[in-house]
Amino acid sequence: MSSTRAGPRFQALGVALIAVFATGAKCEEPPVPTFDVHFKVEGDPGQPLAGAVLVQNQKDVATTDAQGRAKASLQGQEGTAFDFYVRCPQDFESPAKPINVVLRNVVDKNKPPEYPVACPPQVRQVVVAVRADGGPNLPVTYLQQKIATTDSSGSATILLRMRPGDQFELGIDTSMKGYERMRPQNPIFAFTVKPKDEVLPLNAKFALEKGQIIVRKGPVGPKEVKVRTPDGD
Repeated sequence: MSSTRAGPRFQALGVALIAVFATGAKCEEPPVPTFDVHFKVEGDPGQPLAGAVLVQNQKDVATTDAQGRAKASLQGQEGTAFDFYVRCPQDFESPAKPINVVLRNVVDKNKPPEYPVACPPQVRQVVVAVRADGGPNLPVTYLQQKIATTDSSGSATILLRMRPGDQFELGIDTSMKGYERMRPQNPIFAFTVKPKDEVLPLNAKFALEKGQIIVRKGPVGPKEVKVRTPDGD
C-alpha cells in the first residue's frame, strides 16, 4: 500500500526536477554581445565630411555628422567580421573596397575602435594667379573664350573647378589693334590639375619690339625717315 501511495509523489517530484533543469538550461545561454563601432570620414586629410552613408548588407545603417563621424552597433561574438561599404556624397569619390570591421573587446569602453575612411573630392578648386609684366588690359582666355582681363598692373585672378588629372590651357590674347608690336604674341600656358586644391602661378613678360629705322635720300629736299615695324608698316 505504501509503495502505491509514494508513486504519485515521486512522479510529481520528477516533473518538478525536469522543469528546474529546463529552466536552468535556458538561463545558461549567454546573450549575444553588442559592439559599438565608430567611423570617421574625411574628404581631404583633416577635413571632416558630413553626409557619407555606411552600408552593411545592402542596408543604410548610419550617416556621418558634421564632424564626419558615425556609429554602428553590431551583435556578434568577438572575432566576427563585417564588411561596410561607404557611399560618399555627390562630387566625392566612394572607396571601391569595403571597410572590414572585426569585433574586438576593448579595455576602455569610452574609447571604442574608430575606422578612418577617405572620400577624396572629385572636383578641385584651381586658382590661377596671372602676372603679365608689361601686359595691362589683356584678355585671358580658356577654350578660346575670354574669362578675365588683366588690370592696369597686368594682374588677374581666375577660379576654375576641375577634376584631378585634367589638363587645361590658358592664353593671353594680344591680337587687338594697337598690340601688333607686343612680344610674345598670344602666348599659351599649360597646366595639370593635381589631387588637391591649389594656387597656380601664371607669369608672363611682355615687351614692345622696336621698329627698324630706315633712312632714304630723296631726290631733292630733306631726307625721308620711316619706321618699319615687324608687320611691314
